[in-house]
Amino acid sequence: MNTIVELEGVNGTWFRLSGEGCGDQGVYLATDVDGIWDAPVQTIANAAAFQTGSDYGGLRNLHRDIVFGVVITDDNGNSWAQNDSEWRKAWAYDRDCRLWIETEESRRYLSLRLAQQPIFKPESDPFQGEVERVVMTCRAHNPWWWEDDVTDTWTSTIDTRPADPSSETGHKVQLGDVAVSNPTDNPIWLVWQPQSVPAAKALLPDFSFGSDEYDRADEDAARQIWMPGPSIANQSILVDTDPEARDGQVVTFLRKSNGKLGKPGSGEPLWAQMNGVAFLYSVPPYTPETQLPVGVSNAASGWSVQVRCRRPWSRPWGLE
Repeated sequence: MNTIVELEGVNGTWFRLSGEGCGDQGVYLATDVDGIWDAPVQTIANAAAFQTGSDYGGLRNLHRDIVFGVVITDDNGNSWAQNDSEWRKAWAYDRDCRLWIETEESRRYLSLRLAQQPIFKPESDPFQGEVERVVMTCRAHNPWWWEDDVTDTWTSTIDTRPADPSSETGHKVQLGDVAVSNPTDNPIWLVWQPQSVPAAKALLPDFSFGSDEYDRADEDAARQIWMPGPSIANQSILVDTDPEARDGQVVTFLRKSNGKLGKPGSGEPLWAQMNGVAFLYSVPPYTPETQLPVGVSNAASGWSVQVRCRRPWSRPWGLE
């Protein structure tokens, strides 16, 4: 198949820019696309006052700037001006659209927004020629090409509550497994969604996968964390193990009367009950499917937890 390039606009409009069926909205991808390949990186060099050369000090993953042109026509039956207007309405400075690239092996997207105004320099009256080129200068604040998350869920099959509900002892623990993997060239941070059941405590893994970042790879080879039991049920719990997670590693969303979730942090502050315990480890690149243990205590049969494995890639295709 030919490579398919599509834009999913901020308003939900789709444009097939390249590949079979392209031009459905009168917009075609032009040549000289710049910035879509490897994610930009800046390495850090450390050196003493009189050192020859330097030592490697790490790297920074930078935002990605992309410049590309589109040719806008009246091929789909609308006027050039109508198609140009629809194309512009699909973009924003403060919201992301998605640029999708599909090959025989993969389908990935990059979140993009305008970095500056589109450039339009017509050589003649566009309403006469009905074909013009517009140059887009865009920014991906997150530089990765993404595939859909891969998920797995474990559901308990026994009641782990104490026989005497008034007792503080007698809780049972049921253990199970979920499958995680990371075929990408970047580390991934697992996302957990334990069911919010009052007093139910989830046991989540935080394996080191051999990382020596904290000098305890062996000690943390099978590290597990007991989560605090929520006190209310009408909320959703999100555990994003990424230390740079925008809303924190443990976030609750209170469910409104209409069934929709409120803003992050609208539920109870479970993170405050963690006593400073945090998730530390990512899943390294190219980790094959691995079974990780999960568990629950003080919950009725049917309690469940889902794990989401993100799929961030440095390139729009390849690197498997």
